[in-house]
Amino acid sequence: MEHAATTLGLQSKDNALAAMPNGATGASVEAGPALLFFIDRQRMGRDCISGQLASLLSEWRVEPMSEAGELQGHINWPPSSVLILNTHGKGMGNPEVAGEMAMLMKLAPAVPILIMSELCDASEVTLAFGLGARGYLPTSLPISQVTAIVRFVAQGGAYVPANILGTSFETHRSAPTQIPDETEWPCRFSPRQLQVLERLNEGKQNKVIAYELGMAESTVKVHIRHMMKKLNARNRTQVVLMTKNALQVRSAPVAA
Repeated sequence: MEHAATTLGLQSKDNALAAMPNGATGASVEAGPALLFFIDRQRMGRDCISGQLASLLSEWRVEPMSEAGELQGHINWPPSSVLILNTHGKGMGNPEVAGEMAMLMKLAPAVPILIMSELCDASEVTLAFGLGARGYLPTSLPISQVTAIVRFVAQGGAYVPANILGTSFETHRSAPTQIPDETEWPCRFSPRQLQVLERLNEGKQNKVIAYELGMAESTVKVHIRHMMKKLNARNRTQVVLMTKNALQVRSAPVAA
């Protein structure tokens, strides 16, 4: 089964991967090489996959680890660091997996987490994002696509397999020829919040949103926090996923 990336909402699955620059690393020059931590309790899988990732991500430093606790020795994180947790056939509700996620969120709260799993169904992806993940990597993905997703997530994006995006995250789809009123949104947003939200769905960073809207970056963060509170969302990724369909309908043309 083929999987495609989504850039937090509004791009089609056919052109989403094209939006990931092949040469983009997301790391600033002064910060040194970006770090990719690959966590896998199984030695063979850890060595094989981390070796493949290192060969394709030559500008990154790939560090294999057996468990999340090994991150305790790391203090300074390059801006574009990424974590991959390989859960194999264990579900996100497994106590061991949940414990690893909790440890990662504690030791590296600002570092995006990608879940690699043999399971690929809507409930698992939903649980992963609910626990703080920024992407979900089915093991059926080719390694070249995994590296593209790593670079993309390091730049602030999120990845949901296209077949999952077409099911669990579209349960509230409205008629495509109707402009929704406020009751079709999860909650009510101000016009300024909607402007911020539209740009979040385009995968833009806070500083870009601030520039386009002529506001301070701190103001953008305040708007995002307010939207998170209204939606009871844990992070900006969940804000986008929870409002994606309403935005798509909002931008659709009205039937003649």
